[in-house]
Amino acid sequence: MNIISLRHIVILASAAGLVASGWYAHKWYHHKTHNYNHHIVKKSGFRFTSPLLDIRFPEGVGINNDPLSFKYKLNEFVQKRTDGVAVQKISVYYRDLLDGPWIGINEYQEFNPASMMKVPVMIAWLKRAETRPTELKRTYIFDGKKDMTNLQSIKPAQTISPGKPYTVEELLHYMLRYSDNNAAALLYFNLKAEELNEVLDSMDVNNIPDTENNSISVTGYSGFFRILYNATYLNRTMSEKALELLSFEDFPQGFAAGVPKSTLMATKFGESEPQEAGAGKQLHEFGIVYHPKGHYILGVMTQGNDFTRQAAVIRDISSMVYSEVNLSATRR
Repeated sequence: MNIISLRHIVILASAAGLVASGWYAHKWYHHKTHNYNHHIVKKSGFRFTSPLLDIRFPEGVGINNDPLSFKYKLNEFVQKRTDGVAVQKISVYYRDLLDGPWIGINEYQEFNPASMMKVPVMIAWLKRAETRPTELKRTYIFDGKKDMTNLQSIKPAQTISPGKPYTVEELLHYMLRYSDNNAAALLYFNLKAEELNEVLDSMDVNNIPDTENNSISVTGYSGFFRILYNATYLNRTMSEKALELLSFEDFPQGFAAGVPKSTLMATKFGESEPQEAGAGKQLHEFGIVYHPKGHYILGVMTQGNDFTRQAAVIRDISSMVYSEVNLSATRR
């Protein structure tokens, strides 16, 4: 991969000072053509992953049929909910993980990824653990000098305690289940810059480094979850572990509120509340929904001035897509 440019990347948008130095990301070339040959090879016996050679088609195109006829419903919903005040922007990405067709609504709009950038921090640690499994048992102590959760608008239900040792595995759990910035800080500062660069260089993630907050779109961010699901960067064991960690996310007002309670998901939300007047709050969620009739990736990014209304948008899109996948599977 050719290096096009280097800029600072914000891992924790709500804790921008944490990462103002140290982590640089490359600008990836955005693929504008879709002339890919497809060949699917799956490996059974895994709960969260479906190892295969990744495929991608033009929007709405699948191998056997087009199950994405609900795009117009999504687009209509987005138009109605974007009132310009409480909810200013909405972007949606959906991908059927059976054979690769996808749809997007405002899919190239730029957003601050916020705490969703904790996902590559996790991936970097699990990549290290592939060759050194004992790294997950390494312990670190939070000194408590700076509580990074003070910068979070949506407070974590549980956080790590000062003076107590935690294993890397425990810190990953706090970081991903509760989005604990203190756990994320310990994990981030104990990685080498090249380990994070390796993750970003090796995954099909299209960020936009020419903006102040290293913005990203829903299509750009989707690469993390596609590659974890396909186990094409981390090995199968660690890909399973990554998605299992993400399955514990504690954000009940988002995707989880729009699907049956028994639905298995592997997701990450992110939020940021800029200090600048008029900048707009951002609330997002992204992940894999293990629908019994077909697994899919869903991403929703929002900007507005009311987290409650924005969370309701995420919930309702989750519900709509789940119902449409039910209908699509019935028509197949």
